[in-house]
Amino acid sequence: MPAMRERFATEGAEASGTSPDAFAAIIKNEVAKWARVIREAGIKPE
Repeated sequence: MPAMRERFATEGAEASGTSPDAFAAIIKNEVAKWARVIREAGIKPE
């Protein structure tokens, strides 16, 4: 959608299409990456 592309661009992001499976893999990798960062930094919820 053009309006969403424009909004992403103003936020410094770029919209791109992908399949649901590819998106799920991206999210899975991001969760694992940030979980490791949180664990190694010793970050605890308040």
